[in-house]
Amino acid sequence: MGTTFLDKFISAGCIVLPEKLRPKLQVEDTDKWFHLRSTPSDDNAEDLNFLQSHPQHSLITSITGLSKVTIDCCRLLASGWIYLTYNHSRGVVRVYVLPDDLDNGSIPRVSSNLRRDRHSLLSQLDYSAAAWNGAPTGFFIPTSSHPPVFDTPASNLTRPQPTLLGMFNRIPPPDPRPEQVEDVDVYDAMCCLLDSDVPGLTTTLYPYQRRSAALMLQRETRSQPVLDPRLVKVVDQCGKPWYYDAVTGASYREPRYYDRPRGGILAEEMGSGKTLICLSLILATKHIPTRTPEIFHREAHPFRPKVGSLMDMVAACITDHSIPWKHLFGSDASSGLEYANCSAAIRRNPGSYHIPPPTGPRSARQRGAVDTSTRRIFHSNTSLILVPLNLLQQWKQEIAKHTVGLRVIVWSSSEKQPLPSLGEILGSDIVLLSTTQFENLRKSGKAVGALNLLKQVHFKRCIVDEGHTLGGATNFNRRNMQLIIDELQITAKWIATGTPSKGLYGLDAAANTAGETRDQSLEKMDLERIGSLATFYLKMRPWANHSSEVGDTPAQWAQYVTSRWPDLISTEDNCLKTTFDSVIIRHPLSELKNILPVVDKKIVFLEGSYQDRLTLNLFSMMIIFNAVQSERTDQDYFFHPRQRKALLELVGNLRQASFFGGSFFSPAQIIKSIETAEEFLGEGKVQVSADDRTLLGKAVKFGKLALGNSIKDCANLFRELPVYVQDFPFGAGREWSLDNKDGDPVCTAPGIILELQKFLQPLLDAPTALQMMFENGRLAQRGQEERTKLIEAQTPATSTPNKVLAGNTELGQDSSSPVKRRATILGKNVHVKQVASAPMTETIGTEIAAPLARTRLISTASAKLSYLIDQVVKYQEQEQIIIFYENDNVAYYLAGVLEILQVQHLIYARGLSPQRRADYVATFNQSSKFRVLLMDITQAAFGLDMKSASRIYFINPVLNPQVEAQAIGRARRISQQKPVTVETLVLRDSVEEVIVQRRNEMTQAEQRKCKSILDDKPIYEWILNAKILPLPGGDGQPINGPDQMARLQEPQFLFGRGSGREIGHPDEDILRADGAVAPRTMDIPIYHGVNGNRKRRTPSARSTPVPEIANGVPPPKKKARVGFVGVEDEGKT
Repeated sequence: MGTTFLDKFISAGCIVLPEKLRPKLQVEDTDKWFHLRSTPSDDNAEDLNFLQSHPQHSLITSITGLSKVTIDCCRLLASGWIYLTYNHSRGVVRVYVLPDDLDNGSIPRVSSNLRRDRHSLLSQLDYSAAAWNGAPTGFFIPTSSHPPVFDTPASNLTRPQPTLLGMFNRIPPPDPRPEQVEDVDVYDAMCCLLDSDVPGLTTTLYPYQRRSAALMLQRETRSQPVLDPRLVKVVDQCGKPWYYDAVTGASYREPRYYDRPRGGILAEEMGSGKTLICLSLILATKHIPTRTPEIFHREAHPFRPKVGSLMDMVAACITDHSIPWKHLFGSDASSGLEYANCSAAIRRNPGSYHIPPPTGPRSARQRGAVDTSTRRIFHSNTSLILVPLNLLQQWKQEIAKHTVGLRVIVWSSSEKQPLPSLGEILGSDIVLLSTTQFENLRKSGKAVGALNLLKQVHFKRCIVDEGHTLGGATNFNRRNMQLIIDELQITAKWIATGTPSKGLYGLDAAANTAGETRDQSLEKMDLERIGSLATFYLKMRPWANHSSEVGDTPAQWAQYVTSRWPDLISTEDNCLKTTFDSVIIRHPLSELKNILPVVDKKIVFLEGSYQDRLTLNLFSMMIIFNAVQSERTDQDYFFHPRQRKALLELVGNLRQASFFGGSFFSPAQIIKSIETAEEFLGEGKVQVSADDRTLLGKAVKFGKLALGNSIKDCANLFRELPVYVQDFPFGAGREWSLDNKDGDPVCTAPGIILELQKFLQPLLDAPTALQMMFENGRLAQRGQEERTKLIEAQTPATSTPNKVLAGNTELGQDSSSPVKRRATILGKNVHVKQVASAPMTETIGTEIAAPLARTRLISTASAKLSYLIDQVVKYQEQEQIIIFYENDNVAYYLAGVLEILQVQHLIYARGLSPQRRADYVATFNQSSKFRVLLMDITQAAFGLDMKSASRIYFINPVLNPQVEAQAIGRARRISQQKPVTVETLVLRDSVEEVIVQRRNEMTQAEQRKCKSILDDKPIYEWILNAKILPLPGGDGQPINGPDQMARLQEPQFLFGRGSGREIGHPDEDILRADGAVAPRTMDIPIYHGVNGNRKRRTPSARSTPVPEIANGVPPPKKKARVGFVGVEDEGKT
């Protein structure tokens, strides 16, 4: 048995035996390498160095005794899976492994027991060169489950393990290689993309966008082989490479490859133009049709029932072989000439192929009878785009803005609109659907026709915008969207999202994640989502392999990746890195820094007004009352585990109170709590520490002080935010005030001021009529009526009593009607107009009557509100502003003041219909009238484009930086023309200061664990140990009403500029999103819905459209052959 015999084996590693376990040999030279017989027939005359049977048996017994698990080395040796040699004097056993890709015909490899034994043996070998050469440093304790990685730099061995976030941010940037593409048409399209010279694209691409789009095209068309991600390239003792599967123990001398998936994840940064990248890809390839998959190729040509014309036969040959033709003599011909007869012949003979009926068991979720017929699939140039419902209009606008000549079909959620024909779909470039409507194709029986129509088309690609939502799929739980996509024929599948999973986002190159405390459970959740996308949507092999497939083995992502994290990253080319590099396309944030606008972020700390601190102290008072009287253990204790829901409500109200909380805690509630506390102290039934007694005494003292505060009483009575107005008309402010007092300034509310503006609006320039109205008492009478009406309108929020815990303490429920306030901010019953309304009737130069000209708003009860008013008034002329809020009441209070100051604004709140949301975005971006957008922070996580705004305010600090980054990303976009200013408002001495401090200290893992601020221990303890804050002017000292407020830096006049104008709501005159801009040069109309009668708008002219010039570069010149086709949508919000 010579050297040539061992050449086919892998020189894997060694087993080092202690001297007491070495077998006794009856030979003189013990420094030789003895061979172990696989079978008795191995006794070859050419090799005399075989161990005798008894020493060999003892040696294998010793090896088994060293193993952590039982390994049947005899069986491995006898089956020919391994080969062993032994040096007695050195106590070293060399292990040679037969690769799985050799001698399969003579040595079967199907035994699961032998595979398990081999895996156990390989995981316990000493792979050091010293041991192999007979000089072990001592008894070996395995520390690694795999051999040394091939060609690994020494620096990598000592480099700290990166986090999953670090791996994501080190994905190599796109590097497209057109020279590797064999298809001439694809090569030309890639060159057009890299040169940003794509016909029909009216916007010049940035270099990084060109690279990303070109690489997307390369991955769609070229099946580049990649190493099986289960395998690690390692090195044997002779320096030769081999490939090892650390999970199963499989060993190969030669690598195994899989084709890279056609498609992937476009994970460019938020605001970097992912939509534009996708549109440029579609434009560059719209003339290239799909091809018949290899498994469905037919040998014989189709049979014609009668002899066709030469033109028809040539046309059929073109379509059957998927030869691009539209750019040569179709409607998109670069020559400008259209050969109508040739085009008609090609369309009469569409390319197609047939697929056999499905085999195997029927799916449990499959509705109706199983289709056992052969399906005919038609080739197309069409891309299927699925987007969230609230982004549907935005995609239509982006298509109109950046492209000309695209044929687009839009399916909305309307069921009154038609279903396009198969020919119209085959002739389109884009079929655009909302994900909601797409999923309904499987839910609704009425949509069977639409689904069957889509199943007849072979789509060029499918792009799912914000497709990270598909990451929760499993073998037994998949969304309808994925099930439908699986039924369709699609060449390439893409997901467009800046964050493929919650913990994966763009990171500054200077940030260091290696040393950060990692939370493996959170990283594993991210891994599961990435694995789900790769397995169930992208169908990446081997993760998508099925056990029924012949010649391949299934691979579980959880087994190879998730369960081995983070030890998996100890190898440079691990299966996770291979998967990341194969499916994700993104540029590091450092390459986009000079393209994305500069963001100036700062924290603005505000000293709370007297009323702010009064409200915060009331919450502290209730927490103290509850803590002491419940002895901090009872179930009535706010912080008892069973009161988690109540505590969350309390904390939510506390956060709202940092803006305004005057309507929390009525005088009756405060009196009841104080009396209970005094009774508790007087009875002395429960022993209380001196500290708690002092704490309770301070809380009681403060409660009595709060009871005497007239502004607080007014805020609670009217459920309105108090403000002060100076120079009230004719000094007649008593009837229009909250406190029913004479004097100047007047304590009133925005709602009362608004009614005053409406009442006096016809008389703005009529001083005589105003004087008569004052003298005859009509002004006072109307004020009293409005005041009474406002009191009567305040009804309890619920019919059930408020929750009361120990010490008769309540959670601070705001008893104002949330239904009424929510209806206000949602703008119910507001008419949405196609065009802006007529301008204000007031003309420039109109003189305001003297009694009204001096009336000014001078202060509010909220320090944050006063600051925001100053900021909005200061910047609204030059910049548009987004203000993020967390609570509907905050939006209500803020909108009320903006309205009386005639600041046009929109409220993007939860509960708005998708159409109305799109209308608001279109209006804010395109209308100069609306200067401020109030947006619920929970609605800022999708791909909304609010590039017209350059100034952002957060009313409350956001604990999770990713939520904040998503919100800022609405304005931080490459199309932004100004630097972006971001300010976060923080009330001093409140829990918000702790939130800001903790956000800077928390690791990524800690941030992701916090579902609410109560999940962070320091914040929790701050609330737990709430203190009574000193009030401005000193506790117990009398302070007049105006001094209890937060003054405006610049008092604001209340009459003029259209004050009191009769409007239904600040949201009037908004633009329809689908009417603001219309896609241009459509060869077929845009459709909506799946039922009803089709509606077309006949082109009124065939004039050449004037394309816009983007970034100073005019679009390609093309001869116009069709007129405009508008968008006709009669739906109303």
